[in-house]
Parts: sequence; structure tokens; C-alpha cells
Amino acid sequence: MCHPEVPVGQPTPEVVREEAQVPLPGGEAMAALLTRPASGSGPGVLIVHDIFGRSPFYEHLAARLATAGYRALLPDFFFRQGPLADRSLELAFARRSRFDETVALDDLSAAVDMLRGQPGVRGERVGTVGFCMGGTLVLDLAATRDDLASVCYYGYPAGEAHAAAKAAPTPLNQALKNRMNGPILGFWGDQDPGVNMADVATFAAELKRRGVAFEHTIYPGLGHAFMAQSGLDPNHPAYQMACESWTCALGFFRTHLG
Repeated sequence: MCHPEVPVGQPTPEVVREEAQVPLPGGEAMAALLTRPASGSGPGVLIVHDIFGRSPFYEHLAARLATAGYRALLPDFFFRQGPLADRSLELAFARRSRFDETVALDDLSAAVDMLRGQPGVRGERVGTVGFCMGGTLVLDLAATRDDLASVCYYGYPAGEAHAAAKAAPTPLNQALKNRMNGPILGFWGDQDPGVNMADVATFAAELKRRGVAFEHTIYPGLGHAFMAQSGLDPNHPAYQMACESWTCALGFFRTHLG
């Protein structure tokens, strides 16, 4: 199994899971799962889920981050639109059509602030890790804040075909305006039908030209959502590369968050 969270020979720490509410500027609250090591303090990491919303897979990742010594927060940023009646792309796209990304970015920024204010959260930066549309939102957050260490899984640098009711500026547009803040780590599969690899290359080139700390890996033969689809299951064809990416993500957080 892929378990880079705990060094070989060290005991696996206990993890505390609790439901939380993220206070928002307008007086609303956003429900979230908060996981943390039972032993106490650690840096904070915000998990930004995909178009289907909070799921057992992301809850499991939150627990794994806590095992690695982080306080992880998994908010449900679709709380205004409500849950899906069924896990189908048709329903997910329909909900997305009512979604305001600009408001969601404010909500997620409030979640970062909540993490920073948690007892025992240390470090100058908060980590973020996002998947699919969550990966795009993580990149968008990196254009609005300079206190993040961002990990993007198969986000859309130039936007996606199924746009939200109100879309935020694309990460590529923000890069062209010199608004992106590193460090940023990205992962894509070269068989992703929705993300144009040429857009990823252009995004990477623009960040390099402007001196933004950015590293990325494009895995051959993998399609979209390879991390979630693998479930980090050794029997899945994408397991090896999914495990490698997760190990790299944890190494990135250890480097930039402590």
C-alpha cells in the first residue's frame, strides 16, 4: 500500500475527526470535516474537492494528511447548491451551472483563515490541494493570496467546457497578468480529454518567465481524475503513478510547511 505519511519504523499516530463550521464574511457558515493528529500541533492543509463534492475518498485523504502530522480541512463548497441526488456527471454539471466561482473563492479563502486560526496550527503558509475543478480553484486561490503552498491535481489552466454560472478568471489569465504566487506543484495525465496539455505547457512557461516557483509532472497514459479513480488501491492500473504523485505532494508540504 501507498503509505508515505509515516516514515518506516515509526508508529502511526492517532487521528481525530470532527465536523466543523467555517464562518463566512456574510454571516453564513460552510460545513467542513476537520482532521488532526491527536498529538496536537501541525501545519494546516485545505482540501478542495472535485465537481462531485465531499466524498469518502477526500475524507480518507484528510485522515491521511492528519496521519502525516497536518491539520486538514475539507469544506463542502457546494453547500449553497445542495447535495447531488445521484453521483452522475449530468447532475454535477447542472449543479455547476448554478455555481458562482468568485463567491466560492471567498469561501475557500475564509477556510484558509479559519485553518490559520486553529489552535496548534503553525507555519507561515497553509497548504492547499485541489482536484479537477478543485485543482483550478486552488490555482485561482494562489492568484489571490501569497501565504499558500498549492498542489493542483488535473486542474484546468485555461478553464473548462462546462463553465460555472459565474466563472473566476482562469489561472492562465492570472499568470499572464503576473498574479500567481508560488510555490505550486501540479499533476496531470497526458490522456486527459478535458485539459489541453498545450495549455499546461503555456501555463508552466508563463510562470517560469515570471519567476514563480512551479513544478509539475505529466504522467503518460493517464486520463483525468486518476488520483480519485485509483483510490490509492494497489490493484488499480493508475496506482503506481497515483502513489508517486501523493508521495511528491507530501514531500512538497514537508518542504514548504514543515
